[in-house]
Amino acid sequence: MDDYESLMKGTIHGPVIKPGDSFTSALVMLVEGRADPSLRMPHDGDKMPSQAEIDRVKAWIDQGAKNN
Repeated sequence: MDDYESLMKGTIHGPVIKPGDSFTSALVMLVEGRADPSLRMPHDGDKMPSQAEIDRVKAWIDQGAKNN
């Protein structure tokens, strides 16, 4: 997640952000641990995002994930 363009480009596995839909966005599923536990982000587990940080990302995605 170096910049907006690379985040929105996604990965070889597809998009990680679905603007307007945080519930099915891969990024949210990964940080919330709803995907396979071996895929949980961040991988090192040292700095897990707080619930407030996750909620902020979810709100941004639900509002359209605009580059602002």
